[in-house]
Amino acid sequence: MANIHGSKARIFIDDQSGTCMDMQGDTNSITLNISKNNPEATTMGDNTVQRIDGLRDASIDVTSIWNSGASSDSVVGLIDEMYAGSLTARVQYAPGGSSSGCPIYTASMVLANAAVNSPVDGVTTLNYSLQIATGSMTAACQT
Repeated sequence: MANIHGSKARIFIDDQSGTCMDMQGDTNSITLNISKNNPEATTMGDNTVQRIDGLRDASIDVTSIWNSGASSDSVVGLIDEMYAGSLTARVQYAPGGSSSGCPIYTASMVLANAAVNSPVDGVTTLNYSLQIATGSMTAACQT
């Protein structure tokens, strides 16, 4: 597979009505974090730490340009909706965009936190994190 420029990445989040919202227009950074909680199972006599396969977790950190539209069709409106309604949303992240053969990660996620950053010499941004709510994150290959 060829290298893909980060500008091709796409993130989609379902709103409260289940409509798939494309967040690409306001988004300028996406980080997918995956981890596993592998509990230690070391016993007397072991000379190396032993671990057992544990629980998987995933989160997505996003930075977006603050778009002052308060409607739910903006990233700000959608994050407000997720915060106010404790919305669990289907989130799809395609790091390579819609290119054939590139993975797309899908999970049911909730808003973990959000922060608005307004520097005196720059653009106002919205930083937010989503984390697994139920089920697992799945990865599929785009065709």
